[in-house]
Amino acid sequence: MGASFIWAISIIISESDGQGWGLLLAFALIGFGIGFLIVDLLLKKFLKNWKKVFLIESGIVFLLISWYQYQNRKLILELPQNFSKEYVTIIYSVKNEKELGITPFTWKKEIKVPKNGILLTSSEIDENLPKTDFRDSYGELYSTIGNQKIFVKITDSEFEHNGRTYKMRTWRLGEGELLMSTSEQHKAYRTELIDNFKNKASR
Repeated sequence: MGASFIWAISIIISESDGQGWGLLLAFALIGFGIGFLIVDLLLKKFLKNWKKVFLIESGIVFLLISWYQYQNRKLILELPQNFSKEYVTIIYSVKNEKELGITPFTWKKEIKVPKNGILLTSSEIDENLPKTDFRDSYGELYSTIGNQKIFVKITDSEFEHNGRTYKMRTWRLGEGELLMSTSEQHKAYRTELIDNFKNKASR
C-alpha cells in the first residue's frame, strides 16, 4: 500500500505532459492503496497461512503492474534538428505510405517526424498506443521532469478528398508552463494543412 502512495506522489510531482492523465492515475493509485489494505486485512482474517496470503497478494500486484504497464505503452515522436514548427500532425489512411507498425504487442514505438511536421501513413487512426511523448533533437523527452517543453493534443479530425476520407491527429508544441491555444489558430492550421495535402495529391 505504501508503494502505491509513493508512486502516486511521484506522478503528481512529475505530471508535465499537458494532458492531465497522470493526475487521474495518481488518484487511482491512492484508491488502489486503500483497496489493497482492505484486501490484505480480509485475506489475513480468512487465511491463516501467511504463504498463501503472500502468493495471492503478489499475484494481484503483478497483474496490476502488468495492466498499468500495458495501459502506458508509449508512442515517441522524434523531432528533427532545428525543428521550428508549432504543430505535428499524423494523417492516416494515405495510400502507398509506410505503416506505423503498431500492434497489440507493441510496448514502445519511436517514429521520426519529417521536417515539415506532417507524417503520412497508410495505417488507420486506431493503430495507436495509449500514451504519446515527443523527443527533441538532443534526445530529451518532453515529459522529462523540469523540461519546459510541453505539448497539447488537439481534437482528432477528418477531411475528404477524391472520394476518400482521411483522418488526422494533431499536437501543438510549445515552451513554458502553460500553452495558450485558440480554436481559430487550430482552424487556420487545419485549413492550410488540408489545402497543401490536396494540392500535392493532385500532382
